[in-house]
Amino acid sequence: MDDFPHAIERTGDPILPELRHLVAFQQVYLARDYTAAAHDLNVDRKGILRMMDRLEQAFRNPLFTEPRRGVLVPSPFADRLFNDLRPLNSAREALGKEVENIRTNGRPVRIGGSPTVFRSSIFRNLFRDLQISGKIRTSYVPVPAEEATKALTGGTCDLHIGCVPTTGPRFLSHLLGNLPFRMLERKGASPDTLRSRPWIVTSEELQAEPMVGEITEYRPLDEARFLHWLDHPEECPAGTLVFAPELPISASHWATVDTGPSASIGVHLRYLRQHPYEFLPALVKGIKIPPTTPDHA
Repeated sequence: MDDFPHAIERTGDPILPELRHLVAFQQVYLARDYTAAAHDLNVDRKGILRMMDRLEQAFRNPLFTEPRRGVLVPSPFADRLFNDLRPLNSAREALGKEVENIRTNGRPVRIGGSPTVFRSSIFRNLFRDLQISGKIRTSYVPVPAEEATKALTGGTCDLHIGCVPTTGPRFLSHLLGNLPFRMLERKGASPDTLRSRPWIVTSEELQAEPMVGEITEYRPLDEARFLHWLDHPEECPAGTLVFAPELPISASHWATVDTGPSASIGVHLRYLRQHPYEFLPALVKGIKIPPTTPDHA
Protein backbone atom coordinates (compact mmCIF):
# COMPACT_ATOMS: atom_id res chain seq x y z
CA MET A 1 0.00 0.00 0.00
CA ASP A 2 1.82 3.08 -1.22
CA ASP A 3 -0.44 5.91 -0.12
CA PHE A 4 0.10 5.60 3.63
CA PRO A 5 3.88 6.00 3.99
CA HIS A 6 4.00 8.77 1.40
CA ALA A 7 1.17 10.60 3.13
CA ILE A 8 2.96 10.53 6.46
CA GLU A 9 6.27 11.58 4.92
CA ARG A 10 4.61 14.36 2.97
CA THR A 11 2.51 15.84 5.73
CA GLY A 12 4.51 14.98 8.83
CA ASP A 13 1.22 13.96 10.42
CA PRO A 14 1.95 12.28 13.78
CA ILE A 15 -1.31 10.33 13.74
CA LEU A 16 -0.62 6.67 13.12
CA PRO A 17 -3.25 3.97 12.66
CA GLU A 18 -3.46 1.20 15.22
CA LEU A 19 -4.22 -2.41 14.45
CA ARG A 20 -7.63 -2.18 16.11
CA HIS A 21 -8.51 0.74 13.82
CA LEU A 22 -7.63 -1.33 10.77
CA VAL A 23 -9.68 -4.26 12.08
CA ALA A 24 -12.62 -1.91 12.59
CA PHE A 25 -12.20 -0.54 9.06
CA GLN A 26 -12.33 -4.04 7.59
CA GLN A 27 -15.49 -4.80 9.55
CA VAL A 28 -17.16 -1.60 8.34
CA TYR A 29 -16.07 -2.35 4.77
CA LEU A 30 -17.63 -5.81 4.90
CA ALA A 31 -20.81 -4.77 6.72
CA ARG A 32 -21.29 -1.49 4.85
CA ASP A 33 -22.91 -0.24 8.04
CA TYR A 34 -21.40 1.52 11.07
CA THR A 35 -23.96 0.18 13.53
CA ALA A 36 -23.64 -3.42 12.34
CA ALA A 37 -19.84 -3.22 12.47
CA ALA A 38 -19.99 -1.78 15.98
CA HIS A 39 -22.25 -4.63 17.08
CA ASP A 40 -19.89 -7.22 15.58
CA LEU A 41 -16.90 -5.71 17.38
CA ASN A 42 -18.78 -5.16 20.66
CA VAL A 43 -18.22 -1.39 20.66
CA ASP A 44 -20.61 1.51 20.28
CA ARG A 45 -21.33 3.33 17.02
CA LYS A 46 -19.54 6.48 18.18
CA GLY A 47 -16.41 4.44 18.79
CA ILE A 48 -16.49 3.11 15.24
CA LEU A 49 -16.95 6.61 13.86
CA ARG A 50 -14.02 7.91 15.91
CA MET A 51 -11.77 5.15 14.61
CA MET A 52 -12.78 5.80 11.00
CA ASP A 53 -12.14 9.51 11.50
CA ARG A 54 -8.69 8.73 12.94
CA LEU A 55 -7.84 6.57 9.93
CA GLU A 56 -8.97 9.26 7.52
CA GLN A 57 -6.74 11.79 9.32
CA ALA A 58 -3.78 9.38 9.23
CA PHE A 59 -4.18 8.44 5.57
CA ARG A 60 -5.38 11.88 4.42
CA ASN A 61 -8.04 10.16 2.36
CA PRO A 62 -11.78 9.62 2.78
CA LEU A 63 -12.88 6.04 3.44
CA PHE A 64 -16.67 6.02 3.09
CA THR A 65 -19.46 8.25 1.84
CA GLU A 66 -23.07 7.90 2.94
CA PRO A 67 -25.34 9.10 0.11
CA ARG A 68 -28.29 8.16 2.27
CA ARG A 69 -28.55 7.02 5.87
CA GLY A 70 -27.54 3.42 6.38
CA VAL A 71 -25.93 3.07 2.95
CA LEU A 72 -22.11 3.26 2.94
CA VAL A 73 -20.09 3.48 -0.24
CA PRO A 74 -16.33 2.82 0.06
CA SER A 75 -13.98 5.25 -1.65
CA PRO A 76 -11.39 4.05 -4.19
CA PHE A 77 -8.77 4.46 -1.48
CA ALA A 78 -10.83 2.26 0.87
CA ASP A 79 -10.98 -0.43 -1.82
CA ARG A 80 -7.20 -0.37 -2.17
CA LEU A 81 -6.68 -0.34 1.59
CA PHE A 82 -8.95 -3.33 2.11
CA ASN A 83 -7.10 -5.25 -0.58
CA ASP A 84 -3.68 -4.32 0.81
CA LEU A 85 -4.65 -5.52 4.29
CA ARG A 86 -5.16 -9.10 3.11
CA PRO A 87 -1.50 -10.12 3.64
CA LEU A 88 -1.69 -8.69 7.17
CA ASN A 89 -4.82 -10.72 7.85
CA SER A 90 -3.16 -13.86 6.56
CA ALA A 91 -0.11 -13.28 8.75
CA ARG A 92 -2.27 -12.66 11.83
CA GLU A 93 -4.31 -15.78 11.13
CA ALA A 94 -1.18 -17.90 10.63
CA LEU A 95 0.34 -16.59 13.85
CA GLY A 96 -2.87 -17.26 15.75
CA LYS A 97 -3.05 -20.81 14.46
CA GLU A 98 0.58 -21.49 15.32
CA VAL A 99 0.20 -20.13 18.84
CA GLU A 100 -3.03 -22.09 19.32
CA ASN A 101 -1.34 -25.24 18.09
CA ILE A 102 1.50 -24.76 20.57
CA ARG A 103 -0.97 -24.06 23.36
CA THR A 104 -3.04 -27.18 22.73
CA ASN A 105 -0.57 -29.68 21.28
CA GLY A 106 2.99 -28.44 21.60
CA ARG A 107 5.31 -28.41 24.56
CA PRO A 108 5.23 -25.42 26.90
CA VAL A 109 7.34 -22.35 26.30
CA ARG A 110 10.12 -22.75 28.85
CA ILE A 111 11.13 -19.58 30.69
CA GLY A 112 14.47 -19.66 32.49
CA GLY A 113 15.79 -17.42 35.21
CA SER A 114 17.91 -17.37 38.35
CA PRO A 115 16.17 -18.03 41.70
CA THR A 116 16.49 -14.38 42.74
CA VAL A 117 15.07 -12.94 39.52
CA PHE A 118 12.34 -15.61 39.62
CA ARG A 119 11.16 -14.18 42.95
CA SER A 120 11.07 -10.60 41.69
CA SER A 121 7.78 -8.92 40.91
CA ILE A 122 8.89 -8.30 37.29
CA PHE A 123 9.27 -12.03 36.63
CA ARG A 124 6.16 -13.04 38.55
CA ASN A 125 3.98 -10.44 36.80
CA LEU A 126 5.23 -11.55 33.39
CA PHE A 127 4.86 -15.25 34.16
CA ARG A 128 1.35 -14.76 35.55
CA ASP A 129 0.22 -12.68 32.57
CA LEU A 130 1.49 -15.30 30.13
CA GLN A 131 -0.22 -18.08 32.08
CA ILE A 132 -3.61 -16.39 32.14
CA SER A 133 -3.41 -15.06 28.56
CA GLY A 134 -4.54 -18.43 27.19
CA LYS A 135 -2.21 -18.03 24.21
CA ILE A 136 0.60 -20.34 25.32
CA ARG A 137 1.52 -22.80 28.02
CA THR A 138 4.49 -21.82 30.17
CA SER A 139 6.90 -23.54 32.51
CA TYR A 140 9.79 -22.32 34.66
CA VAL A 141 13.35 -23.67 34.38
CA PRO A 142 16.01 -22.61 36.93
CA VAL A 143 18.91 -21.25 34.87
CA PRO A 144 21.74 -19.18 36.41
CA ALA A 145 22.91 -16.16 34.44
CA GLU A 146 26.27 -17.71 33.61
CA GLU A 147 24.48 -20.63 31.92
CA ALA A 148 21.90 -18.56 30.01
CA THR A 149 23.68 -18.65 26.65
CA LYS A 150 24.20 -22.38 26.83
CA ALA A 151 20.62 -22.97 27.97
CA LEU A 152 19.16 -20.90 25.11
CA THR A 153 21.30 -22.44 22.39
CA GLY A 154 20.84 -25.95 23.78
CA GLY A 155 17.07 -25.67 24.10
CA THR A 156 16.91 -25.94 27.89
CA CYS A 157 14.80 -22.78 27.86
CA ASP A 158 13.12 -20.72 25.13
CA LEU A 159 13.25 -17.40 26.94
CA HIS A 160 15.65 -16.32 29.67
CA ILE A 161 14.94 -13.50 32.08
CA GLY A 162 17.92 -12.05 33.86
CA CYS A 163 20.02 -9.01 34.60
CA VAL A 164 22.82 -9.72 32.13
CA PRO A 165 21.71 -9.03 28.54
CA THR A 166 23.05 -11.53 26.04
CA THR A 167 24.88 -9.83 23.21
CA GLY A 168 25.73 -11.11 19.78
CA PRO A 169 24.05 -11.69 16.42
CA ARG A 170 22.34 -14.90 17.58
CA PHE A 171 20.29 -13.32 20.36
CA LEU A 172 17.62 -10.67 20.82
CA SER A 173 17.17 -8.85 24.11
CA HIS A 174 14.12 -7.01 25.43
CA LEU A 175 14.29 -4.75 28.51
CA LEU A 176 11.43 -5.53 30.90
CA GLY A 177 12.17 -3.06 33.66
CA ASN A 178 14.44 -2.37 36.61
CA LEU A 179 14.96 -4.44 39.73
CA PRO A 180 15.52 -2.04 42.66
CA PHE A 181 17.89 -2.73 45.53
CA ARG A 182 17.08 -1.72 49.10
CA MET A 183 18.67 -1.96 52.52
CA LEU A 184 17.13 -4.65 54.75
CA GLU A 185 17.67 -5.06 58.47
CA ARG A 186 17.05 -8.23 60.42
CA LYS A 187 14.69 -7.26 63.23
CA GLY A 188 15.25 -8.08 66.86
CA ALA A 189 18.44 -6.17 67.65
CA SER A 190 18.67 -4.23 70.89
CA PRO A 191 19.51 -0.50 70.80
CA ASP A 192 23.05 -1.16 72.02
CA THR A 193 23.78 -3.89 69.46
CA LEU A 194 27.04 -3.17 67.68
CA ARG A 195 26.36 -2.88 63.99
CA SER A 196 28.71 -4.69 61.64
CA ARG A 197 29.48 -3.72 58.05
CA PRO A 198 26.48 -4.33 55.75
CA TRP A 199 26.34 -7.11 53.18
CA ILE A 200 25.62 -6.60 49.50
CA VAL A 201 24.09 -9.40 47.45
CA THR A 202 26.36 -10.18 44.54
CA SER A 203 26.61 -12.79 41.84
CA GLU A 204 27.35 -12.88 38.14
CA GLU A 205 23.65 -12.03 37.74
CA LEU A 206 23.41 -9.24 40.29
CA GLN A 207 25.97 -6.44 39.99
CA ALA A 208 24.47 -3.28 41.48
CA GLU A 209 26.62 -0.33 42.48
CA PRO A 210 25.40 0.81 45.92
CA MET A 211 24.60 4.46 46.44
CA VAL A 212 23.28 4.30 49.98
CA GLY A 213 24.06 7.30 52.14
CA GLU A 214 27.67 7.39 53.29
CA ILE A 215 28.10 3.61 53.28
CA THR A 216 30.88 2.59 50.93
CA GLU A 217 32.31 -0.59 52.43
CA TYR A 218 30.23 -3.69 51.83
CA ARG A 219 30.88 -7.37 52.25
CA PRO A 220 29.78 -9.58 49.35
CA LEU A 221 26.89 -11.91 50.18
CA ASP A 222 26.33 -14.99 48.07
CA GLU A 223 22.94 -15.04 46.33
CA ALA A 224 22.09 -18.50 47.66
CA ARG A 225 22.90 -17.46 51.23
CA PHE A 226 20.75 -14.35 50.89
CA LEU A 227 17.75 -16.41 49.76
CA HIS A 228 18.40 -18.87 52.61
CA TRP A 229 18.29 -15.99 55.08
CA LEU A 230 15.00 -14.78 53.62
CA ASP A 231 13.50 -18.25 53.99
CA HIS A 232 15.14 -19.01 57.36
CA PRO A 233 15.44 -15.64 59.12
CA GLU A 234 16.11 -17.36 62.43
CA GLU A 235 19.57 -18.25 61.09
CA CYS A 236 20.42 -14.60 60.33
CA PRO A 237 21.79 -12.59 63.30
CA ALA A 238 19.56 -9.78 64.54
CA GLY A 239 20.70 -6.37 63.34
CA THR A 240 22.24 -7.71 60.12
CA LEU A 241 22.12 -5.20 57.26
CA VAL A 242 21.78 -6.49 53.71
CA PHE A 243 21.70 -4.36 50.56
CA ALA A 244 19.61 -6.67 48.38
CA PRO A 245 17.20 -6.93 45.43
CA GLU A 246 13.63 -5.93 46.20
CA LEU A 247 11.93 -9.27 46.84
CA PRO A 248 8.99 -10.31 49.04
CA ILE A 249 10.08 -10.33 52.68
CA SER A 250 8.59 -11.36 56.00
CA ALA A 251 7.54 -8.14 57.72
CA SER A 252 7.78 -9.86 61.11
CA HIS A 253 11.49 -10.58 60.62
CA TRP A 254 12.80 -7.93 58.23
CA ALA A 255 12.51 -4.16 57.96
CA THR A 256 13.38 -1.82 55.10
CA VAL A 257 15.90 0.81 56.18
CA ASP A 258 15.51 4.24 54.62
CA THR A 259 19.08 5.18 53.73
CA GLY A 260 18.46 7.64 50.91
CA PRO A 261 19.31 6.97 47.25
CA SER A 262 19.55 3.32 46.26
CA ALA A 263 20.40 1.38 43.12
CA SER A 264 18.72 -0.78 40.51
CA ILE A 265 19.64 -3.11 37.67
CA GLY A 266 17.83 -3.83 34.43
CA VAL A 267 15.94 -7.06 33.85
CA HIS A 268 16.14 -8.38 30.28
CA LEU A 269 14.21 -11.05 28.41
CA ARG A 270 16.45 -12.89 25.91
CA TYR A 271 15.83 -15.44 23.21
CA LEU A 272 17.39 -16.87 20.07
CA ARG A 273 16.95 -14.82 16.92
CA GLN A 274 16.32 -17.99 14.88
CA HIS A 275 14.11 -19.85 17.33
CA PRO A 276 11.91 -22.69 16.00
CA TYR A 277 8.91 -21.00 17.62
CA GLU A 278 8.47 -18.24 15.06
CA PHE A 279 5.79 -16.54 17.14
CA LEU A 280 8.24 -15.64 19.93
CA PRO A 281 9.24 -12.22 18.49
CA ALA A 282 5.57 -11.18 18.20
CA LEU A 283 4.91 -12.49 21.71
CA VAL A 284 7.87 -10.60 23.18
CA LYS A 285 6.97 -7.35 21.42
CA GLY A 286 3.48 -7.59 22.90
CA ILE A 287 4.77 -7.84 26.47
CA LYS A 288 4.10 -4.75 28.53
CA ILE A 289 5.22 -4.88 32.15
CA PRO A 290 3.28 -2.52 34.46
CA PRO A 291 5.23 -0.42 36.97
CA THR A 292 6.28 -2.59 39.90
CA THR A 293 5.59 -1.84 43.52
CA PRO A 294 7.46 -3.12 46.55
CA ASP A 295 6.36 -6.57 47.73
CA HIS A 296 5.76 -7.25 51.36
CA ALA A 297 4.73 -10.71 52.44
